Order: sequence, then structure tokens, then C-alpha cells
Amino acid sequence: MNIWTQRSVDLANSPGYLDKLSEIYTMQDNPERPMPENIKNQIRQAYNQRNLRELVSLLINNAPVFPVKDSYIGFFRKNPNAIDENPITLERIANRLYSLGFDKMIEEASRPKETNRQLGSVFKNWSQSTLGFQTLDKNRFLAARDGIFILRGSDIELKKFANNKLNCNLNKGIDIVIKIDQEYIIGEAKFLTTPGGEQDRGFDDAHSFISNRNGNAKRIAILDGYIWLRSISGLHDRITQYDEEEVILSSLLLKDFILSRRQ
Repeated sequence: MNIWTQRSVDLANSPGYLDKLSEIYTMQDNPERPMPENIKNQIRQAYNQRNLRELVSLLINNAPVFPVKDSYIGFFRKNPNAIDENPITLERIANRLYSLGFDKMIEEASRPKETNRQLGSVFKNWSQSTLGFQTLDKNRFLAARDGIFILRGSDIELKKFANNKLNCNLNKGIDIVIKIDQEYIIGEAKFLTTPGGEQDRGFDDAHSFISNRNGNAKRIAILDGYIWLRSISGLHDRITQYDEEEVILSSLLLKDFILSRRQ
């Protein structure tokens, strides 16, 4: 097991891990997202008249979030004609809406954005402004020589730099590009909040990222959350058995890791 992985396990299983992590992944209360009164009145009319097609269409097109979680809503969004062509599915979804009652349905449709859906840019903002190293645009970054530097830019801009300048052949954006003297490091960061499903796939994506050795940059996975808990089987067992060259670490140790590359 990589030493940084071991240190991450120890850190996450010690008091204060989440308190320290909250300085990076800052959680904020999100306001509700109310709908305009004219839209709400149209929804009320469709609801009272039990016009199922109009009700579902209005909510899909105007509500900040659809009031019930249903795997078929995404299909309706992409193909509105499917609402007319699939009456059984439409009625099933509408019955779920009516089971809420009108007021609860509107409340659910206006609920705040989930915090974990806002985490994508939080790490990048922290690394480019608070991590403690000079942040440069791509031209100055490429020309820099002695020192430690962070590349400024969006995940897509970082991907383009890694592909065009470092031959990494990435197919999606990344979260950090670091230059330590003449060594380049690219990283993918994730805060994995709950076991199972998409979160576990996020871990698999991160491991695939560091397992790929294409390009002229060292790859690291910067992971936080439940994966470090010794009490959780599965991912914890896997993460501690990876090759010593595969660096998987907590964001809380990233600065120490970067500094260690100059020693």
C-alpha cells in the first residue's frame, strides 16, 4: 500500500477528520428555488383538472426539480412526445404526484439544490486559491522552471493542457495540474459521500484514471469520504491493496505530498 494511502486511512479514522475536511469542501445552506406565480397557477389548474399530460409537462419544463425521483423523467425531458405515447407510464408518474397533494408537490418541486451536487468545483476553487502554491495561466505555467505551481483553469481547460502538452490522452476533464520544478502531476478529486451505486463507480473511475500511464505526467487520485473507514468492507479492502506506485490520498494530505516531491 502506498504510504499516502496509509496516512489517509489513519487520518480519516482519527478525531477531527470531517472538521478539517469542511475547510475544503465547504457546505452551505441552499435557498429554495420558488417558481413564478403564473407558472404555479398553471400547474394548479392542470392538477385540479387532472390534465396529466399538462401537469407532467409543466413540471418538467418549469420546476427547478421534478417533485418525485423517477428514472423515466429523463426520457420525457429528452423526448416530450413520449409523454403522449406512453399513457401507462404517464399515469403511474402522475399518481405519484397526486399522492403528495398539491402543496407538498410544489414544495418538493422548489426544494434547494442538493449540496453534494455542488462539490464539483469546490476542490478546484480551493486548490487554485487556497492550497498555498502560485497559480498560473497555461503560458506562464508552461514556462515556469524552479518551484511549485498550479495551473489555473476549468476542468476542460486542464484536460486540454494535459492532452496537448503532456500527451495524456484524457477523455474527460480533470481537477488539478501541478508542476513541481520540471515534474508534472495531474489529479482527479472526488468527495464520495455514501456507499454504493454511483459513488462506488466514482471510485472505480478514479482508479482507472491513475492506472492509465499514458502521457508525461504522474497521476494521483484525491479522494475523501467513507472509503477510508476501516469498518466499511469492499472499497476499503480494495484501496489498501493497490500497487505502491498508485497514489490515492486525502485532499488533506495533498500539500504534504506535493512538498515531498521536492525532497
